[in-house]
Amino acid sequence: MTLLCERCYGPIDPDREDFFRLAHISHADRYGDVVWNDATVHTAPSCPALVHSGGAGQRRRAA
Repeated sequence: MTLLCERCYGPIDPDREDFFRLAHISHADRYGDVVWNDATVHTAPSCPALVHSGGAGQRRRAA
């Protein structure tokens, strides 16, 4: 399965990159079963969407 970062939309290589796997409740059906939305994101140092090109270590919010 290919993992995509929800911040930068880049691929995540689980063997070589640090990442978080997140789960959010989407909804519950009438029988009480919960449907989950799963997401993956790079950790801050490895996500290009969080680091300014001109300032090392500075972070900004992804669009």
